[in-house]
Amino acid sequence: MNRTEILYEIFHNAGTDRFITMYELEIATGLAGVNLRPIIEDLKEERLIVEHPEGFQLSGNGLNRCRTLWI
Repeated sequence: MNRTEILYEIFHNAGTDRFITMYELEIATGLAGVNLRPIIEDLKEERLIVEHPEGFQLSGNGLNRCRTLWI
């Protein structure tokens, strides 16, 4: 699973209105958190997602990127 697929899962399941937890991402992707974490950190560095205590959510830049890819 690559960065774009992880970004899609966050977009599809959380968007900017709610959060997706690491557990939900693990279930959606079939990957363990230790395998997801490096990808998530890359997406955070690119400012496409943000992390909160509640989980992960798209940033404004991330939402724009997702809209160009999937809408």
